[in-house]
Amino acid sequence: MHYLLKELAPPVLNTLRWFSFKYGWKGNFKSFDEAKEHCTGYDESHILNRIVETTGKVRDGVAIYERDGIIYDEVQVNHTLLSILLLVAGRNGNKLTLIDFGGSLGTSYYQCIKYLSHLVELNWCIIEQANYVEVGKKSFENAHVKFYYTIEECIADGKTPDILLISSTLQYIKEPYNFLNHLQSFNIPYLMLDLVGYNDTEDDRITIQKVPPVFYGIEASYPCIFFGKNKLENQIRKNYELEFDFISESQKYYINFKPFRYQGSFWKLK
Repeated sequence: MHYLLKELAPPVLNTLRWFSFKYGWKGNFKSFDEAKEHCTGYDESHILNRIVETTGKVRDGVAIYERDGIIYDEVQVNHTLLSILLLVAGRNGNKLTLIDFGGSLGTSYYQCIKYLSHLVELNWCIIEQANYVEVGKKSFENAHVKFYYTIEECIADGKTPDILLISSTLQYIKEPYNFLNHLQSFNIPYLMLDLVGYNDTEDDRITIQKVPPVFYGIEASYPCIFFGKNKLENQIRKNYELEFDFISESQKYYINFKPFRYQGSFWKLK
């Protein structure tokens, strides 16, 4: 499982509300590796330092909310995520153990905790790249939040997950279907995908995502996959059934001048 984490890109820019000729999603490559050859990559330490700074301000009560290294004046509530977490907790005696795969230093936790404080038990388990886990363990763990390198490590620590959240992560993994197959083998009762980009054909489309410096103070680019929706969902249907799907964001994004919206889905183990 650890080798998969090495393929994770930095946290996705979810707040890009505009399109330019320079930034956004470009190209249609034959493979993830081919796309990667045309990328400049990113300064991993610089981005992590930026995330540590902004998330630290939220943790300490100095800032209200942060996402992708940007401070906001108010929490941008993800109502669908919150509704699903409350639904799962309600079905489990107001107890919730969540695996947040690719959860940065706790963005979604800080986004939701105000509305989950009534739960009898809350375990928010974040699985991330090694450098994020090291910083997380040192500076961002609390009574609810713990950081792990792998799902195996999380479960071995006595955490039995009720739901697996994969948000803004799947499209940045080199072998996403192998990755999903591995995660599905744990038979976690519920699965939520959020902020997934889909192609308008049956096939996956591999692009390069170019990130403006407004987010992390530097420019960056890395491979990003737009999935064939049926292809991806057929993988998940091997042991899950769809409860419902939804539109993740209200604003439109663009790839090669064509608008798209991020989508999500909520699944229950068969």
